[in-house]
Amino acid sequence: MSRFAPLGSLPAPVEAHLREAGFTADPQAPVGLVWLADAEAHEAVRGAQRSGRVFLALVPAGGDPEAAARSGAADVLVWPDQATALAQRLRLADRCCRTWERRLRAQERRARRAIDELASTQDLLGRLIEATPNPVMAADTRGRVLVFNRAAERALGYTSSWARDHMHVTDVYADPATAREVLGHIRASPNGIVENLEVRLRSRTGEHFPVYLSAAEVYAADGIPIATVGVFLDRRQELDLRRRLEETTRQLIQSEHRRSRMTSAAEAADEINQPLTSVMGFLELIGMRGDLPEDVRDRVRRAYAQLERLADIVRALHEHSRGGGALDQP
Repeated sequence: MSRFAPLGSLPAPVEAHLREAGFTADPQAPVGLVWLADAEAHEAVRGAQRSGRVFLALVPAGGDPEAAARSGAADVLVWPDQATALAQRLRLADRCCRTWERRLRAQERRARRAIDELASTQDLLGRLIEATPNPVMAADTRGRVLVFNRAAERALGYTSSWARDHMHVTDVYADPATAREVLGHIRASPNGIVENLEVRLRSRTGEHFPVYLSAAEVYAADGIPIATVGVFLDRRQELDLRRRLEETTRQLIQSEHRRSRMTSAAEAADEINQPLTSVMGFLELIGMRGDLPEDVRDRVRRAYAQLERLADIVRALHEHSRGGGALDQP
């Protein structure tokens, strides 16, 4: 059985005609019917207009169909001249409404699925950003912070909520002008992306530290820029490792220089030791002679003492060279 929603009061002949045509009155029916000669008709029309309900208008013979059409009615019929067409027009309007309702519900289902998928994608993207070990930050076209992940919190010392509520993109750079320079590099790039740009950031404590920045501009569907996003690679560990490697290399070079000097010293000690021993033995033989004047004997003793000192130096030099010790500072 077909349904219609009476908007206001309908004449008894109209109701009887519709019952005979197989219609039943139902206030929830998608199509309404209004008798514009009724005193309540105008209020009923305004209610239908506010709710967006489709309705047909009946005007008595001699009425003004054009005025009825201006009221927003989907169709206007003159009663009783078009009584035979009323049922057909109601069924046609009902079918159209049901068709559009089905399409609307299908569109709503698709929209809900799209919203759910978007929410799921946003959740996944958010989790990926939070799990990224590198600081990630995004800002809108006014420079207001939109994204500030946990790695950015650790590197810069700000909480994510505080950054989104209070920070401007220029606050993270050691030199605030760097933000505009980065945007200039992005827009000058053919693909709108910059990679490994060397910049310096400023933490909450005021520390300036170097990073590599990879950044891009984000566009809406109409091609209008809506945000910029940047991923930072903290270079402090890299530079500290480089410094330690350079220091280790310097120490190795100094150690090699000392080892070379020790080797040379050992060779010199070996070269000196043999003639020194011979000279000392020769002086001992001279000192054993009984016919030496006392002043000569005294000179021989002093010379021998000096050679003993030299022998001690050579011996110490040889021991240092064998033990790897250093005789002097580098």
